[in-house]
Amino acid sequence: MRERRRPVYIWAAPFAVLLTLLCVRNRFLFTQRLYEQGDAGANSILITQAKHFTLLTGNYSREGFHHPGPAYLYVQAAGEWLLRDTLPVVPTAWNAHMLAVFALDCAFGGLAVLVVYGWTRTPAGALTAAAGVAAFAVWQPGVLNSDWMPYMYVIPYLVFVLAAASVAAGAARDVWIVTLSGWLLIHGHACFLFFVPLIVICAVALLAWRHGPRATLARFTVDRRLWVPVAAISAVFLLPIVVNLALHWPGDFGKYFSYGKSGQAGGHGPAQILRYLLWFWWPHPLAWLAALAGYGAATVSAAGAALRLARDPLRRYLLALLVITLVSTIGVIAYSAVGIDDLSEYYIAYFYWSAPVVTVLVAALAVVSAIPARLALAASTAAALAAVTALAVLPGAHASENDIDEALPHMVATLAGQARGATIVLRIQHNAWVRTTGILVQAERTGVAICVDDPSLEFLFTSQFSCTKAQLASGVVFSIDP
Repeated sequence: MRERRRPVYIWAAPFAVLLTLLCVRNRFLFTQRLYEQGDAGANSILITQAKHFTLLTGNYSREGFHHPGPAYLYVQAAGEWLLRDTLPVVPTAWNAHMLAVFALDCAFGGLAVLVVYGWTRTPAGALTAAAGVAAFAVWQPGVLNSDWMPYMYVIPYLVFVLAAASVAAGAARDVWIVTLSGWLLIHGHACFLFFVPLIVICAVALLAWRHGPRATLARFTVDRRLWVPVAAISAVFLLPIVVNLALHWPGDFGKYFSYGKSGQAGGHGPAQILRYLLWFWWPHPLAWLAALAGYGAATVSAAGAALRLARDPLRRYLLALLVITLVSTIGVIAYSAVGIDDLSEYYIAYFYWSAPVVTVLVAALAVVSAIPARLALAASTAAALAAVTALAVLPGAHASENDIDEALPHMVATLAGQARGATIVLRIQHNAWVRTTGILVQAERTGVAICVDDPSLEFLFTSQFSCTKAQLASGVVFSIDP
């Protein structure tokens, strides 16, 4: 028997509310001329390539390579094309990039609500999930309103966990969401080449354990139309990776393996790894107690819901969520042990904030499912309104302008005037890379010839801005310091 379709408004409503809220709180993006540098500038170099459909790799890593795919950057390129080039509703490219990030994050926020609603089939369940997403953004505003890549992985990873647990509990309808979020994550960071297969294998194993391999296969092949979007999504995301490997074998994948085998990666003791892990649960003393109490409360709540809802499939989903979160935790432990070079850099695993969020969501869903329907609707509505209101009024909803320097156009014009038509050759101190990315982006946008005389930073500025011998011989040299 085919499952009932979920109404589109279950996704569209939270998407529209969150996006409207962010646009209103960041309305300066529609009027102010803002120019990016730093990481945003480095990404803009790649986004410009994406606008010409020549970009095949992802954003840079400080380890000297690029991440697997350009999906995030193509989203921002589409935003620039639509909002600045075609419909000039913003004055500068970075403003359009930010609005595209808002739309992407809010779209995935809506998917989180859609997945949960598929198991509750009640307004209270959808509102509880919406409250969870909004409360998450209140706690960590950057997960919705930042273009810094470590923040941009967070909501897609949360959706990936929610959807993987849904599939593990038997919902074939969410296979496409697992595919979409999983591929997006892989494009964003090399570590997801480990996490995505790990969690997919766990979801399949849970299914096979419950139903047996043959029944599991039959369950997901009855309606073959489910696999059409999976194939289409996979083909689109695989294309740039395959083309890049064909042109530049082994590409950055060889660098991933080299980094993994180097002395830079891992080498941390159990105590260091535990402290790192617990920081995401509670970055204060007694973090272990917060994690233990939270996960314990969620487990008890899910078990209580399972007893009360003996014939309700929601119990399967709640328990699958806890198992998937546990596997995600094990994955982060392994990644910390062998893949992270510096455990003081928490941003590397911001996506693991999904663990405490999912834990709280499991407990909330268990409670909402166990109380009378009217009370559940009232409580979930109040929670959603409170979370959205808090997000609307708290300062954190305002996008960060840390990587903005409004003097960049004047700087580039001054350099171009002094170069008198010759190529600008930049020689920089390492910490001056932040300003340099902004200068390069602005020079490209205004047609000024420019290059950087430092081959070791090609991974950051791309080969496009590496000086040739001819440029070094005829260019005008400028030194940039911090």
